[in-house]
Amino acid sequence: MQTFLKSVEMLNKFNWPLWHWHIEVSSICTLKCPRCPRNELPETLVQDQLRLDFFKNSFTKDVIRQIERISFCGDDGDPIYAKEFLEIIQYLKQVKPTMNILIITNGSYKKSEWWKKLVSYLNEHDEIHFSLDGWDQKSNQKYRVNCDWESIITGIKTVVGHAPTITWAGIVFSFNEHNINMMKGMAIGLGMDKFQITQSTKFGYNYDHYNDSEGRDMYEPSIDNISTQGRFDRKIFHLTNKRVKQDKAIQTNLDHFQSVHATETGIVPLCMIGTKGLYINSQGYFLPCCWVGNRYNFKTYSKFLIDDLNIYKNGIENVLNNDFWEEFFENFHNLMECKTKCAAHLVNKEYATNW
Repeated sequence: MQTFLKSVEMLNKFNWPLWHWHIEVSSICTLKCPRCPRNELPETLVQDQLRLDFFKNSFTKDVIRQIERISFCGDDGDPIYAKEFLEIIQYLKQVKPTMNILIITNGSYKKSEWWKKLVSYLNEHDEIHFSLDGWDQKSNQKYRVNCDWESIITGIKTVVGHAPTITWAGIVFSFNEHNINMMKGMAIGLGMDKFQITQSTKFGYNYDHYNDSEGRDMYEPSIDNISTQGRFDRKIFHLTNKRVKQDKAIQTNLDHFQSVHATETGIVPLCMIGTKGLYINSQGYFLPCCWVGNRYNFKTYSKFLIDDLNIYKNGIENVLNNDFWEEFFENFHNLMECKTKCAAHLVNKEYATNW
């Protein structure tokens, strides 16, 4: 007689949106982008990475069954430089093939064989974003310092035509804003599926410390290409008919948005919607999102760097249900990141359902 083991859902007393996780699997990177925190805040940078055993011990089959999306994107590093990244992807996709895996990378210094292995583990539910701000080595390295254009193009050519959706993702700068259409044309020529352009906030227009003595920021584009709303603006162009298959994450995101309302203090907590994903850094610490997980406000960030919130040391269920979060939810309206990113006047449907 065949018996079936019933899956057990873990305790979730704070109703965390377990459907989406944002994991910095590696804080290691080969690049030296000028406005990345690893360059701007080297004194608090910890280079580390999550291993396969972390995922097998923390993201058990019962946990994975509740997940619709995992976004691999680093605040400090790049996921492809985690030594066991391929094995981690293989494990996750074996447990739940329909999970959406999003990989955001600069794409440098990996050989074709590595990319072939990666796409052999991924399928039509998954996405790879190549972060490219130029059209050749000279232009791309103006911001993506120490990139390797030849290996990037090798990677793109290797993965295009396979099951995952492939995106060219660029940021608008002064040196590329008049060449965006050319970059889009290159993406089409390479057979990529989407072209994404981000308008950033990190320019002298918003932050005076980026301006030189004459009040100019060398990277700053024209005002029409600068985001002034406290977070980025983004435009996405579909280049082919390929779409991520059965992207349940989109509808799940919308359902959570419709069920979460503004607090009395005027905050619509995106961490309760799941838009950005519940954040785990490369040391195994859990934070509600990557915004409070950035090191620019180290006083706030360091409050989360305690053993009680380290998944390596306490396990995912204990961390998520720790009493620490009662005080956090009572006082998150006092945190600058929450006030600037999750203010009720900002959070409409589009804002709350876009990564």
